[in-house]
Amino acid sequence: MTQTHPAPYTFDPSHLTQAVDEARDRVHRAEARMARVACALIAASVRDILTGYDPDPAAPFDAQTLRLTVNQHQRVITDGTYWTATGEERRITDHLDLFGLAEWTTELDYYNRAVWEPLCRYEGKEGGARHYRLDLAQAAVLFAEVQNSAWTADIRDRLAASTRRPWSSEEFVYNRGGGLVSAGDPEAVHTDFVVSDADGIRVAELAVNHDGPEDTETPEEDIAATRANADLIARAPEDLAFLVAYLTHVCGGEDAEALHLRGYCGHCGTALYTSALKQTPAPLDSATECQHRRLPGGRTLQLQHVLRT
Repeated sequence: MTQTHPAPYTFDPSHLTQAVDEARDRVHRAEARMARVACALIAASVRDILTGYDPDPAAPFDAQTLRLTVNQHQRVITDGTYWTATGEERRITDHLDLFGLAEWTTELDYYNRAVWEPLCRYEGKEGGARHYRLDLAQAAVLFAEVQNSAWTADIRDRLAASTRRPWSSEEFVYNRGGGLVSAGDPEAVHTDFVVSDADGIRVAELAVNHDGPEDTETPEEDIAATRANADLIARAPEDLAFLVAYLTHVCGGEDAEALHLRGYCGHCGTALYTSALKQTPAPLDSATECQHRRLPGGRTLQLQHVLRT
């Protein structure tokens, strides 16, 4: 019997690494979003338990904070202990009520603590467990309150009014005669950093004079600090857009990973999509290459997806 062997195949390690990193990032964002929503659901559950599930939003209840405990398995649990506004300690004891709370506390753990810890006050450690008090009023605040704040609205307005992204920063170094030289050249006496938008329009210019101690006694430090400032300005629009989208995502508002049709590839006609977190148009499979074009001599040119204009 003739033994058959599988066809050989190759792969690009860098593409695999990028795919794994992107997948892990998406999982992390989803877990963070779920953890924040779970905090709101914990607050809602406490309110329902203590009001007897009264649908009236004004129904009174006396809980201000709820004990959360990170156990030895790094999971978050609650024994139902809560505190009133006057500091009186009370407890939810009904097993069904506690079971309902556990449905949401189990969404929290040591690894997504960056989401829920800011809503808590640390009580201390006891027998390998760490105790916290969850501020129920803070936990209950989700999308509308955060996203409709004046500060967030101002950030969105400034982003919308700014010129086309991405911005970039260029560095120009001059000698005493005004000629361009390389960075670090011993004849260099002045450095400009020019920030421009995607259309080449100048957005900002920063400068450092370093022609001896009368200008600065720390030229390298001053140039490095100004370079960092220029990079901060150049990256600010994209960074702010990402953070605002991620804030909305984590707070339980619009899904930042939801894909929106942006247009079609000018080479192959494939539909290209963007999301709030990824502004580079890409097909649903995230592939960047669309087709190969044969060149004279037998070589092939690999084309990237390009948005049709």
